[in-house]
Amino acid sequence: MNTKFTTLFILLIIAVLVTACGGAPASAGEVTSALTEAEAIAIAENALNALNTGDYAAWSRDWDDDLKGAINEEAFLQYREQALGQVGQFQSILSAEMAPSPRADSVRWVFTCQFEKAKIRFIMAFPKDGKLANTVMTEPAE
Repeated sequence: MNTKFTTLFILLIIAVLVTACGGAPASAGEVTSALTEAEAIAIAENALNALNTGDYAAWSRDWDDDLKGAINEEAFLQYREQALGQVGQFQSILSAEMAPSPRADSVRWVFTCQFEKAKIRFIMAFPKDGKLANTVMTEPAE
């Protein structure tokens, strides 16, 4: 099943790597975010509901310009078709956790989500002092 997930999310991951390569490595210390947990969940729910409906404007609403440049509407629609075929429609966020990011200037919000056919981690990174995502990716939840 991990091979299917790897294939499923490869398009998104490649696009994300282009954006995520910038920045210095994260340093040890307290993880902080300009977003509250409720705000982060609202942003993730908006994006995941947009994945269900195919609405690129809503999907990328809370992204910075670099991330929008890395994942355009065509790439989103290709990813969407593959993702929905493999894991089905997004249903709900089961949990949200703030975590360090590989980028020293950012913080990750990790959402464990229930889709029709699988649990997935939807990960968004934001500048510590900002509210527009600079990275988005998915991985299987084990």
